[in-house]
Amino acid sequence: MEIHSIGYHHAHDRNFVIDRPDGIGQSWLFLVFVTKAVVRQNGEDVIIRPQSVILYSNDSPEYYRACEEEYVDDWFHFTIEPCDLVLFKELDIPFNQVLYLGDATEISSIIRAMTYEFQTAGLYSADLVVLNLNIMFFKLSRLIHTSIRSEADNPSPYHSEMVDLHNRIYNSIRTITSISELSKEFSMSKSAIQHNYKKLFGVSIMDDILNSRLVCCKRLLASTMLPLKEVAERSGYNSEFHLMRQFKSQTGMTPTQYRKKCK
Repeated sequence: MEIHSIGYHHAHDRNFVIDRPDGIGQSWLFLVFVTKAVVRQNGEDVIIRPQSVILYSNDSPEYYRACEEEYVDDWFHFTIEPCDLVLFKELDIPFNQVLYLGDATEISSIIRAMTYEFQTAGLYSADLVVLNLNIMFFKLSRLIHTSIRSEADNPSPYHSEMVDLHNRIYNSIRTITSISELSKEFSMSKSAIQHNYKKLFGVSIMDDILNSRLVCCKRLLASTMLPLKEVAERSGYNSEFHLMRQFKSQTGMTPTQYRKKCK
């Protein structure tokens, strides 16, 4: 698979429409509908809920448009090899069919990471895009075919709180302090908040926190010359020493070494 163009959280006004009766030639299209949209399926225009996705094959007609004042999506155009069709079959990912995930945050987060690598073209960026692309389709298959989707369609009493927490971890990591503070904020015991989070997303809160901090830190190290103290603060670490210790433990190199490697 090879991505040719990509966008994360692209916003358009109410007049936005895409109409490709013959598809787009050699390219496939993957879309995450962040907002409500209208999609033409089997000749009928259907209103699609946010947090839905669709994988358009290269020869499929494409028609989708804004449904409200603002339309937002994540997307990428890509080409495939015969082996990729085999992978899609093994993962049982349907083509040209809208799939409601309930929560597509995990998929959007991967597209955000791919967008960054695609646009910056740093060291190993092309390889990281391909790796993330494969990871995304595996995670998409899991969302489609496991209890995570059922949980989203039939939410527990804590579903919305856990989704909000997940979004904060990946979009505002500096606001996350500790699980103890989170349990107080959500009026839940530490064991309860950890259980509900892992039940919905399949990973622990701490694993997601550590991953989000690392992703944020890498982005800042690669794209800015901010001092380590400020990088630590923006990435949610207690101090630059905490950052250096965790970064070396997770990557095998110091932040300074990583920054030099990226440059």
